[in-house]
Amino acid sequence: MITREKAWKFAHEWLEAWNKHDINLIMKHYDDKIEFCSPVVQNVLGDPQGVVRGIGPLRDYFSKQLSKFSTLHFQLLDVFTSPQSVVLYYKINRGLLCTEVMLLNSEMKATKVYANYDNDNVGNRSS
Repeated sequence: MITREKAWKFAHEWLEAWNKHDINLIMKHYDDKIEFCSPVVQNVLGDPQGVVRGIGPLRDYFSKQLSKFSTLHFQLLDVFTSPQSVVLYYKINRGLLCTEVMLLNSEMKATKVYANYDNDNVGNRSS
């Protein structure tokens, strides 16, 4: 079961890894069989379903996005929990608001992620 304490710990570690732009620390939060769904994936990769599957492809995708947005920075606004998931609500320094619904396994690694934004035009330099 995911307690609020575990969820906040996970969120802060995840946020710190992203704000450091440390791909190795970032990837520690994801299971090998991760399914990551995002409208950014739709816009950047042209995949109509917007899904990246597997830890290797996700690492490649995140690495490319980190190099594209070298000043990327997240500000955590809130964390929500359920017995098997967390929702991270954060602001991106480019002005976007985002929630990520993360289904977590017993090791607190994300097996499925659904990223949601307050803007349809995400993943471009202007967004």
